[in-house]
Amino acid sequence: MEKKTRVLYLRATSMPGAGTRVLVNWLKWLEKNDYGIFVSAPMQGWLKEKLSGFKNKKVINAEYFIPSKREYPRFLLLVIRLCLFVFRNRIDVIHCNSDIAYFTACLVAKITRRPIVTHLRFHYRKEFYSWLFGGWRSPDLVLLVSESFSSEESPKIKSIVPDAPIKVLHNCIDINDYPHSTGFKKSGSKNVLYPAAISERKRQAQLYELDWLLRQKGHFVTFIAAGKVNEEAYKTKCEQNALEYPENGVEFVGHISNIADQYANSFLSLTLSEYETFGYSVLESMVSGIPVVGYKIDAVSEVLGESNYLVNLDDVESLAETISYLVNNQKETEAYSDRLRQRAVTFFSPDYICPKLLKLYDELL
Repeated sequence: MEKKTRVLYLRATSMPGAGTRVLVNWLKWLEKNDYGIFVSAPMQGWLKEKLSGFKNKKVINAEYFIPSKREYPRFLLLVIRLCLFVFRNRIDVIHCNSDIAYFTACLVAKITRRPIVTHLRFHYRKEFYSWLFGGWRSPDLVLLVSESFSSEESPKIKSIVPDAPIKVLHNCIDINDYPHSTGFKKSGSKNVLYPAAISERKRQAQLYELDWLLRQKGHFVTFIAAGKVNEEAYKTKCEQNALEYPENGVEFVGHISNIADQYANSFLSLTLSEYETFGYSVLESMVSGIPVVGYKIDAVSEVLGESNYLVNLDDVESLAETISYLVNNQKETEAYSDRLRQRAVTFFSPDYICPKLLKLYDELL
């Protein structure tokens, strides 16, 4: 019987961000295909709840941190616990879904002589890679979440660890977590959803001008900005912008736990960010059957597979024209949403992505 690779997945947060959601999608696929589930992460909140549904699992509760001198005893105890877990469960590969977890895991990999994979989702300075990869153990494989991200980040990584293989592995999504939207087709919804943390690079302050431009064209929509506040000063800036447009359809609703329902009741999804390494909310919109409009950046175009309804960065007037066109052309809107959903189901499902991941593990072993 073919040996099934045993992978220990390390995650430093239990919050339901894109990285944690993708990890859970991997684990569901692995369990469905009779692989063992091995996870080390803080066992609390959203992740703990999700892991409770897995039957064939081994979990080690771990709080990852960068130790100060006073914390080295606690850090070494964590390393010992992880090493024992690796030996007892005959782990083949250590996979870090977090830079903080990698700091610990690279020492564990060195002691246990296991290959180590690090999965990066954010831009870092070259100096960061010198710190991360210049310590106990350089990675045996670096995974990046998009081709555009890889083109930007690979030169920095290669300058520090020139022999480390770098591969692209797109995020995946479970279509069963997102009901196919019928908001526009059946109820005539005019909600426009912008799911993003509130920060300057996400450009939520532009929603007021966009709303005003659409009202001049006779379109009265509701813009829903859903996301936690990452930058309080920028949230204040958004509030000041609202004062310039006293009658507007912009609503800041904060973090929404069940975002899938919000997608299902929306007509369009926005992406206004100045850069993304992948754009998981774009993929969520696609699988929900929600057309995506916004600014043309490489990662978003890569995920969408087209840029027909993306405009140049900060061109709010062209964005308003694009939304107006889709509001007035229901058949084209439905055709666009169908294309996006089909692309998400075909190229970003666990059934498509997870075999690629297992092949990468096999190459390490």
